[in-house]
Amino acid sequence: MKHKELSSRLEDYLEAIYLLCQDKHFAHAQQIADYLQVSKSSVSWALNQLASKDLIHYSPYEAIRLTEKGHKLGQWLSRRHEQIKQFLTEVLGVNGELAEVNACRLEHVLDKEVLQRMRDFMGFLDRCPRAGRQWMKGFGFYCDQGKRRDSCLDCVNECRDQIQAAGCESAGQPVCEELPKVSKDRDHLIRDHLAELLQESGRPLSPLQAQVVELFMQTERHRTLEMIYQQARQRNPQISRALVEQTLEILCEHKIARALRLQDQVLYEHCHPESHHDHLYCVSCGAIMEFFDPRIERLQQENARRANFRLLQHTLNIYGMCQECIRQQARTRSLGECLAGETVQVVRVVADDQTTRRLADMGLAKGARLQVLADRCGGGQVMLMAQTTRLMLDCQTARQVRVISAGPEDPSLPHRRRMRHRHTVDRTGECEAG
Repeated sequence: MKHKELSSRLEDYLEAIYLLCQDKHFAHAQQIADYLQVSKSSVSWALNQLASKDLIHYSPYEAIRLTEKGHKLGQWLSRRHEQIKQFLTEVLGVNGELAEVNACRLEHVLDKEVLQRMRDFMGFLDRCPRAGRQWMKGFGFYCDQGKRRDSCLDCVNECRDQIQAAGCESAGQPVCEELPKVSKDRDHLIRDHLAELLQESGRPLSPLQAQVVELFMQTERHRTLEMIYQQARQRNPQISRALVEQTLEILCEHKIARALRLQDQVLYEHCHPESHHDHLYCVSCGAIMEFFDPRIERLQQENARRANFRLLQHTLNIYGMCQECIRQQARTRSLGECLAGETVQVVRVVADDQTTRRLADMGLAKGARLQVLADRCGGGQVMLMAQTTRLMLDCQTARQVRVISAGPEDPSLPHRRRMRHRHTVDRTGECEAG
């Protein structure tokens, strides 16, 4: 039997019987009347109708049971109701009571194709990395806080602040959002749009430049100009380094690529204005990790707001060591092998007694904590901080001091207060203290 053979009223009765039969596998007329808030005479008429269609087993004054056909149809009606209610509450943000009332109305008029489309959309929110339930909270903010463009940033902060990334729920760990990846179809659209813009401007891409663009769009990895050039040369020996550099400048100009400056090298990455992220850079092996932490974004906005400062854009690059490098650096090594920014502890000094005493007087005794300020300073010398004293060691002396990695200094210790200056920059780029 197709459910369309039932009127909307009979569907309500059958759904109510199905729900009441979940616990005891039967229902009574009085329970149905109370559930639907109708009279017993109306219930009797509906039960006779359902029994005539072989959907229930019914006799006056006896318990009501569903037939196999009635159970399947009641189950389908119940699922349809819950699906519509879930769509209203979780997608549109309608409160539960109002969603329940409207779900009862909509379930009788929506076609099967519309219900399937709603189900597909909810599946899209759950599975697509560029959507997600947090994405829908922006719609709730839009409805509650006002339909204004200037509230977009507050909406982003409000929604992303509630993201709980997998594995980051414990205290003290960053709350990070998995960075969405742009589909290849969109990459092709961006590339085609760029070709159209350059064609209209009278500077179309040459066939060799188009090959470089295609190579750049194939991966999201961070690559230097030399890396891209070498890969392009393997495909086509006619591609020159100057042509690769010129093509990358075009991509950066049109916000398709972005030049990322990390220490003494420049790397190129895809530019996704709608998906901001920051970088963790390993100074030991050069690994780059992208991350997003809504708390950082919120603190930046709060500090800018307190200073009456309009924040336009920012770049955050954090330098340190990745997990693999930390594991390798856990062994005892010489001070000359340490990297700038590391905090280490002296284990021993491999030298004669006189040199050992001299270094101990400088603050390099066993157990001393040192902070490496620079590892390639003045022709390979090491600059470090021992307590409040700055030291400069030559390479030979640095190799005699054996150290192990140590944690950062206790943040609760008092620090020297620094004066804050306000600077103004004129059109010539000169900086003046205010």
